Amino acid sequence: MEAVAGWERVSSWAAAHQAAVLAEMGRRAIRADVVAVPDEIAARLAVSRRAGENKFLFALGLEGAPAVHDALATGQIDLRKADVLIRATDHLPPSVADAVRAGVLPSAGSLTVPQLRVAIRRAEAVADVEAAELRHRAAREERCVRLRPAPDAMAWVSAFLPAEDAVTVITAVDALAAACAPHDERSADARRADALVDVMRNALDSGRGPLGPLPTTQRRHPHLNVTVAAATLAGTSQTPGELAGYGPIPASVVREIAGRAAWRAVGADPQTGELAARSSVAYRPTTGLTGTVVDRDATCVFPGCRVPATRCDIDHIVPFDHGRAADAQTTRDNLQSLCRHHHRLKTLAPWTVQRDPATGVTTWVTPTGHTYSRDPVVIDGADRESPVVDLPGDERDVGWLESATSASAVPATPETPETPAPPAPPAPPAPPRPRETPEPPERPQPCASAGGLEPPGPAAPEPVDPDGDTSGLPESEPTSPDERDLPPPF
Repeated sequence: MEAVAGWERVSSWAAAHQAAVLAEMGRRAIRADVVAVPDEIAARLAVSRRAGENKFLFALGLEGAPAVHDALATGQIDLRKADVLIRATDHLPPSVADAVRAGVLPSAGSLTVPQLRVAIRRAEAVADVEAAELRHRAAREERCVRLRPAPDAMAWVSAFLPAEDAVTVITAVDALAAACAPHDERSADARRADALVDVMRNALDSGRGPLGPLPTTQRRHPHLNVTVAAATLAGTSQTPGELAGYGPIPASVVREIAGRAAWRAVGADPQTGELAARSSVAYRPTTGLTGTVVDRDATCVFPGCRVPATRCDIDHIVPFDHGRAADAQTTRDNLQSLCRHHHRLKTLAPWTVQRDPATGVTTWVTPTGHTYSRDPVVIDGADRESPVVDLPGDERDVGWLESATSASAVPATPETPETPAPPAPPAPPAPPRPRETPEPPERPQPCASAGGLEPPGPAAPEPVDPDGDTSGLPESEPTSPDERDLPPPF
């Protein structure tokens, strides 16, 4: 056990020294480049931007709390406790924060992380009577909803809300789950999950939210995007499909979605395996070309960024020159999907990007000269030997599904399709019963017998990662308010 404790002290020492190096990077960066430091960290360590940003902010916090840095470097506290000491006091005036940390630091090594949080709040209450109200106001500004992929084609959707709003949500979900038929075999937790999905599905199916019609993005209505080989749709292959905002999903789930969705066929590039292209003759890409680029890229093309391409900007890789012919510039090979943050990074910071049309590889060069590559998204199961036919109605090897939800389909764009839709795929087999998901924190069960809600459909794509990363989902995002203070994934 002493060896285990010794290695824990070594890891604390390493984290402290890495933080010192990152803080020095921040000092050396010129003002315009400071915001790009987390991107360089993310690219070098192959982590999400949120993880890189967390490392950088932690380093800056330690620089302003030398006593915490020293305690971490000597192994008196570990990385999680150092993170709590920084995060739980960063909303206080410097003098008050120093006093709070000085009061709890001597005993921090013998406390668990939850005990340390309580000790910090108690010390803050003594040091600053207005701190509780200030903390609540600051925390309200961080309210959010996240999606985190899980194994077995499942995912966690978590929300960080003010306490009264969280109780409102769970009370409504319990009430919907309690509106049940007498002999429903689903568990109480399954009924709650289905009730939540039903509310969101109805919004997509109707195209309306509480404030009116849902907005469009890239001239397309909100919908699920699934890319899949035609052989999978036909039932002759078990190649997984790709659900935008999540990742690979089993062939059986894809066929279930296809049986209820509007879909169209596209071609696969025989060299790269990417989705094929159509051309444009204007600065602004046509709906068809926009859809091709979005489907090809799947996510923002910055290495490691997981923001879905459906929520990205369509960027000219080589900036558009109004003195040249548009049809030579607004093409698939000169367009890419970039989230707003990385779009600004390319435009305003000295980062350069190139895309090789022959391989589909996107290469980024940082201000420090480091080079990072992002490989193309290859369509599993696509027949690359067949020639690409650039026709809207060409039925080839890849099916692209567009559905508001799995229950009822809507067109992906408000325009009338250019060609008739291809024949509907065969009816899917009955899906297996969903597997049990990990138990959430205990809370009161609804006062009802069984439920009568519709069986759940496929999960909807996530909002922003807030990595934006949205994030996609940031790797450090909590699944419940209790996990909110877990440290970033260093």
